[in-house]
Amino acid sequence: MSTSITHPTNIPSGERRTIRVEFTAPIPAVPVALVLVDRDGDVWRQAGLTAEGEPLMVCDSPQDPADQGDGPSYPWTPTAIRAWLSPVRTLGGAA
Repeated sequence: MSTSITHPTNIPSGERRTIRVEFTAPIPAVPVALVLVDRDGDVWRQAGLTAEGEPLMVCDSPQDPADQGDGPSYPWTPTAIRAWLSPVRTLGGAA
């Protein structure tokens, strides 16, 4: 006996029906890292969270050479970035 992909013979017989599955709780949202752009066009990415849960932001490549350092960027919060570098927007629109 030959095997055929279009007519398989190893499918179990029996009743086949569609079963509706309802979720009783909402599916939790997947957290997305925050990315901000300041008035100078510098991009700030989320690099962690404070103890209170506020995002910690770093700017890896500042456009102004005077703002570029030798080590890692000092982490800022979005509140501090808005206070010092407004207007600030997300990459998707207004912040």
